[in-house]
Formats: sequence, C-alpha cells, structure tokens
Amino acid sequence: MRLLADLTLPRPELLAVQADNLALMRDAVRRSPTCTALRPYADRLTPEGLEQVPLTTRDRLAEWSVAPGAANRITEGDIRLVLRSSGSSGRVRTLLHDRPFNERVEALGARGLCVDGLGDNPFVLNSLAPGDLFGGFGFADAVLSRRGAAVLPAGTSMPAPHLAELIADLGVTAMVGLPGYVERLLAEIPEAMRRLRTLYYLGERMAGPAADLLTEAGCAVRSFAYSTTETGPIGFQCAHLTGTDHHVHEDLVIAEVVDDDGRRLPDGVAGALAVTVPADTGTALVRYLVGDRASLRTADCPCGSTARVLRIGARDDVSANLDGTLVTRSMFDTALALPPDARYQVAFGSRRGMLRLTLRGAALGGLTGEAARTALGRHQTLRKVIGSARFAGLTVDVGTAPRITTRAKAPFFWDENEED
Repeated sequence: MRLLADLTLPRPELLAVQADNLALMRDAVRRSPTCTALRPYADRLTPEGLEQVPLTTRDRLAEWSVAPGAANRITEGDIRLVLRSSGSSGRVRTLLHDRPFNERVEALGARGLCVDGLGDNPFVLNSLAPGDLFGGFGFADAVLSRRGAAVLPAGTSMPAPHLAELIADLGVTAMVGLPGYVERLLAEIPEAMRRLRTLYYLGERMAGPAADLLTEAGCAVRSFAYSTTETGPIGFQCAHLTGTDHHVHEDLVIAEVVDDDGRRLPDGVAGALAVTVPADTGTALVRYLVGDRASLRTADCPCGSTARVLRIGARDDVSANLDGTLVTRSMFDTALALPPDARYQVAFGSRRGMLRLTLRGAALGGLTGEAARTALGRHQTLRKVIGSARFAGLTVDVGTAPRITTRAKAPFFWDENEED
C-alpha cells in the first residue's frame, strides 16, 4: 500500500494512488483462501464498481470479527493486536488487527496531526484511558512520539492536583483526552487547564461551555483525529478546519456518503458514512457503516490538501429500554428542544420497582425538573415512561457533568443500577 507524505498532489494524481491501493486489495481478496465474504465482489473493488458492493453493518462486522479465520480476513496467522469498541455507537465489537494495520494507523495519525503553535519537542499529556482493550491510549502515544512530542502518559486515574503540578512545573502545552474527562478537569483544576495552548479531543466532539472556556483562554481546541477502532484514522483537521470538518485520508481511505440503499449521495447532501480501507493483509473492511451521519465536499483549502472535506453530523441514534418502552436520544432532543450535539445525559435507575430519571449537564441550561417532566410528557413515546404507574420522578442537575466510564466516555444513557 502506498502512503503519501502529504495530500497536496493534484487531485487526479491523488485519486490514481487511491485506485492503485484499491487494486492491490482486489488482487489480495482474489488470492485469499479465507476472504469468502468479499470474493464474490472482488471484480467490483474498483472506484467505479465499489457502489455495487453491499454495505457492511456493525452487527455483521461483530459476527465476523471474533474469529481469526473469519470470512472477511484476507490473511491468517498475522494478528498482532486485539481491541474492543466501546459500544457507544452500537454493539460492542472485538477487532483483530495485524501489524501493517497498526503501522498504517500510526502513520496516518501522525501525518494528519496539526501541531501548529506547539514549538519543538512540546510536552503533551496523554489523558486517554489505558487498558480495557481500548486502542486510543497507545494510538495517541505513538502519534505524538512520531511528531516529536515529549509524551506524559497520565491516563485518567492521576489525581487532578498532580496534573496541575505537572502542567505548571513542566510547562505542558497540550493535552489529548475525551471530552467527558476534559470537562471534569476543567471543574477541578480550571486554572491549570487554562494554561494549555492546544486541547486535542478524540471520539465525540468537544463543544459547549467547556470548549468555549478553553477558547477564551487562548487554547486551540482541535480534533486529534477522526478515527474508529475498526477503520483507524479516516480524517484529519489541518490548521484551517474547525468543528466537525476533516480532510479525508484519501490515499488509504475511501469515504462514501450513502442513502439507505447504499447509493452515493451528491456532495453537500447528508447521509450515512460508509468507509472502505484498502488493505492487502489482515481484515478487509469494505463500505463499513461507521455509525455517523456526514456530508462530503471538494474544497480549495489554504493548507494545500486536495483531499475532500468530510463534515461529521450526528451519530446514529442510541437507545435504552425504560420501564418496557424503547426510547432514543433523538426523542429526548426533540422533546427538550435541544440540538443533536448538546452534551447532556439521561441517567435512569430503579428502587423497589420504581423508575427515576436524572438529566445531567450544563447544556440543559435553566431547565427545571417540572418543565422537563412537562416537555417529556408531551412526547408521544416518552409520555409512556413519564405516565407509568412505576415512574417515581425526574431531577435536572445542570451543575453536574455527564458521568463517564472507565474509558472516560460519557454515554447518553447511564444505567445507575449498574453502579450498585
């Protein structure tokens, strides 16, 4: 597989590199004795024919990915790393990665990381969660090291006052972390966090009051990478892109925005994001639905990249069963008149058979418990929960940030029964 030093080639040449890499994958699938899932579609692994290959759902991948000789593996006997997705975008998936995948992930991450303003050999806190088969910590460590940073492997268990001392004593200029953990640190050591010059976030977008506070202090809030455990890096932010916009790593990633039938949508039209990762070893990942809504566009970026820009939208809906009623995040967003990227959490728990809800997060603003109960009671589905004889009440806690898991992720639905 050919990895470019950068993506500033004229666009026809960039697409030619992408096509050559896809051709290597096509030949490898044809030769593979194990890749039976894709062999019938091998001839369609071309830029023009890819649209005719079936989409790969997350459930389908979960079924394949637990076996070393799975039907989507191009090669066998070369597994070097086992990871698990967090399940934040659906079913938990176990991923078996080979060495070339890991090397590609690190190289793409390093190529795309914007280090403007950090200087030479900057001190950077790696405040992602280690262990738990979570690949983010090792990914960040490798990428930062490749870019010449002095990495402080702090993780998420170091006491906040100790982090504050490190930031002050070493002149730490940057941190990489998940938004939920960053919000906690901003509440516990706000002065130290304001010293940072760059905050890199991974996973969900860093937005809302926490991002505003950092920006006001002169800290650049940047995406570390747009990446998934399954695909590796999909996109990156140059110094000229902000928010949810990312250039696509188009030499080694093919991004399609598709409708429900898998047909490509025109530039600028939002749809489901399907990603193909050209590879001639390890796992074949073709037209994988990553679980995000997105749109694509071609842009003349001042950074010189000719790669298209991917704008990430909302995640696929997450759901929970409350007192026998299946509810989704979008139902709460609609009922409470909140945007899809608002950072709040719905916690639920039962005592003696009675259900109680707690809504947490600064995004809820001046919402009171009574107003929230009234708003939810007007929703066609949520009223079944609110009106149930087993519903014990609702509390709004604006002053408490959403709770986070051991991976420092903040799931929208939080089951308080699991804390017992």
